[in-house]
Amino acid sequence: MLASLSDRTPCKSRVRRPPSAAALAEAERLLAEAERLRGTGSDSAAAARVVIDLSHYVAAADRLRTVPTPEEGHGE
Repeated sequence: MLASLSDRTPCKSRVRRPPSAAALAEAERLLAEAERLRGTGSDSAAAARVVIDLSHYVAAADRLRTVPTPEEGHGE
């Protein structure tokens, strides 16, 4: 444990700088793009009509939940 300690000076901490004008402009562009994608256009209306049918998942889960009988075999 003590071998991992050092008598050197600690590492310098990072300087926290405010974002540059370019970084702020890029953040604004990304936020505007995200808002556009979340907008109320025809794309979002189509997405609201999407229906996910889980019946195939339920059937697969039911098959995995039961143990096959010796008569059913493993497709041999």
